[in-house]
Amino acid sequence: GWHRAAPAPLPRIAWSRLRVAERLGEGASGHIHRVRLEDATDDALALKLFKGAVTSDGLPEHELAACQAAGQHPALCTPSAELGEHPEGARGMLLPLLPPELENLAGPPSFDSCTRDVYAPGFTLPASAALRVARTMAGALAHLHQRGVMHGDFYAHNILWNPASGDAMLSDLGGATLLPDDQPALCRALLALDVRAFGCLLEELVAHAQGAGATASPALDRVAGLATACLHTDPAARPEMGEIASQLDALDR
Repeated sequence: GWHRAAPAPLPRIAWSRLRVAERLGEGASGHIHRVRLEDATDDALALKLFKGAVTSDGLPEHELAACQAAGQHPALCTPSAELGEHPEGARGMLLPLLPPELENLAGPPSFDSCTRDVYAPGFTLPASAALRVARTMAGALAHLHQRGVMHGDFYAHNILWNPASGDAMLSDLGGATLLPDDQPALCRALLALDVRAFGCLLEELVAHAQGAGATASPALDRVAGLATACLHTDPAARPEMGEIASQLDALDR
C-alpha cells in the first residue's frame, strides 16, 4: 500500500548553536561542513548547507522531505536534524560524519562512458565483497522504496565503501523524490527506474569481481541473472527492490 503515515518532523537546531569548521566537500545541491554543537562533548557532525536556488538536484525542501520520509537505516546517510535560524535564511540539515576510511566505489560518468560510472583502472574486488555491497545496497534501496521514496541518482559514485571490510553506505539523497500516495502506477514506473540503476550496479560488481581472475562463483552467476531481470526493457517486468533484497539475502553468506 502507498498510504504512509506522515513522518515525524526532524528536530531543528539553531545556527547559533553550531561551531562551523572546515568545508568537507560540495555536491550539486549544497556544501558540506564539519560542525560541532556548542557545549557538546560528543562527535562532530556534518552540516549540508543548501545553495538555495533550484539546482540540478532540485529544491532543498524536496530533498528534506525525502530524507525525512526515508528515516534511519544503517546503510543510508540520512539527517538527524534540520538547520534553523540561519542569518541569511539558508536551509540545511545535520548528518552523521562518515568514517574517513570510506571511499567512493567509482567516479562519476565521463564523456566517453556517457551514463556509466568510471572505475579506477584495474579495479577488482573479491566476490564476497561484491556480494556484500550488492546485499547492503539492495537493503538500503528496498527501505527507501517501502517508505515511498525514489532515490533517483543510484550510481556507484554515490556509494561509499570500506575496501578493507566491504561496509557500504548510500551517501547522496540529493535527487530523491517523495512519491505521490494517490498514483500507484506512476510510483511503480518511477521505482522501476531505480531498479534498472541497481541492475547496472550488479553488472558492474560482477564484471569487477570476475576480473580478479576468480573462478566464476555460483553466487555471482545468480547476481548476473538478477542484473538481467533488473535491466528488463519492460519496466513492469522488473522485480521490485524488496524481492531483489530477499534474493540477495538468500545467497550463501
